[in-house]
Amino acid sequence: MSHRGRSGFTLIELMVAMVVGLAAVSAVYGLCAAMSEQFFREQRVAQSQATTRVAMLELRQDISRAGLFGTPNASLRAGDVGVERFQRTCDSVRPSLPQLNGGPLPMGAFQYYSGADNDVVALNTTNTHAVGDRLRVLTSLHLTEQFLVSSTDIGGTTLVLDSGNQAFRRAFAWGQPAGPLPATEYLVGTLDWNNAWGGEAASWNGIGQRGARAFATGSVLHIETPEGRHFFRTSFGKGPNVQNQIRIQLRPALPVGTACLPGTAGGSTIAPLQWVEYAVVDPFDRGASGSDPQFLALDAVFAGSNLNTNTDFNDIEEGANRVLVRRLLDASDGTVRPNTTQVIAEYVTHFEVRFVLDRNSGSTRGNRPPDLVTSQDPGAINDNPENVRAVIVDLGVRSPLEDPEIDYIPPANDGDFPTRFEVHPNRQGAARVRRLRIEVPVMSVARRNLG
Repeated sequence: MSHRGRSGFTLIELMVAMVVGLAAVSAVYGLCAAMSEQFFREQRVAQSQATTRVAMLELRQDISRAGLFGTPNASLRAGDVGVERFQRTCDSVRPSLPQLNGGPLPMGAFQYYSGADNDVVALNTTNTHAVGDRLRVLTSLHLTEQFLVSSTDIGGTTLVLDSGNQAFRRAFAWGQPAGPLPATEYLVGTLDWNNAWGGEAASWNGIGQRGARAFATGSVLHIETPEGRHFFRTSFGKGPNVQNQIRIQLRPALPVGTACLPGTAGGSTIAPLQWVEYAVVDPFDRGASGSDPQFLALDAVFAGSNLNTNTDFNDIEEGANRVLVRRLLDASDGTVRPNTTQVIAEYVTHFEVRFVLDRNSGSTRGNRPPDLVTSQDPGAINDNPENVRAVIVDLGVRSPLEDPEIDYIPPANDGDFPTRFEVHPNRQGAARVRRLRIEVPVMSVARRNLG
């Protein structure tokens, strides 16, 4: 009888098969892990790029509207002769806006503070090339049109808006029920639109929110007469309504019935402007000077948890965050208006602003051709804002986490843009930085030669 051979694998064959299988699984696992890591890495980069683009859209809109409807060239003296192409004012006190560290500066479309937030954005002594400038813009946020003035009272203290023109109807929406306005949005301070207008005449149906926000407390009112005179008021209130009329109380009064303002200002125009600030801040620092008290009240958010007010948030993996904020300032005293702070970019590593100036602009320079230079001199910009022709903004946003495979290499030269950022000096790796640059022409300032 023949013996039939048995089928199967030997021990050696099994061991070889297991080794080959494990090698294949390891290779597939390593490939998947590398692909997953690359995916998340590119996702973080894409997020940084998207954040930068969105922030730049906000900046572009505000900067491009700077000088809209004219802001004064405050370097001109009252009564200058031969400057008809420039605005002139008959106010005894030249219009001004508060500056960052107290005291006034000439009212203009821009205020610039070089390196005001350098220490905030740098995080530590390693990132010595990180720049944190601060920019203030006088712009029109809510409206792109002027309102007609019907008249003023005999003392020039109450200004009545003409309710018949289309700009008025679009902004204030007479006859359109707007309902009560949320008290937490912009509508705070001495104007108090909601309470003052909520229960007045039966014909009153509400106020359009665009109009209310544009005329909110802390705005700048620019009044231009048919004769080309300009008046600016940062202190004003709301007068009592009569037959659907909006009445604005001005302080100080307008000089009606004089050579500066013949008659009662009928046919004049009025435009509300807003004072906007861009700054780089630590979102966990509620005690920062000039901060919005309602901005990121993290002590309340983390109350009762392990993350309390005694925690050093910079020790958290993603806690060392610096954000670029956009907030409205009260034009009369420079304080931040409550509930107006918006975060427009997180993980900011660089916010640098430069200006293109026309050094031949001004009443004493005649008709010389433009002499354009790029400047970061705060004195030249803040004292003569009417010379600005364009604003250049460089913004850097990093990935939230450091990449262990990327070494931190500081820029070789001063002024070079950092492409890597050291978040935690005691940890291996560095964060990647994505940069975007825009140049925004300031057409309103250039066209009217007004700051």
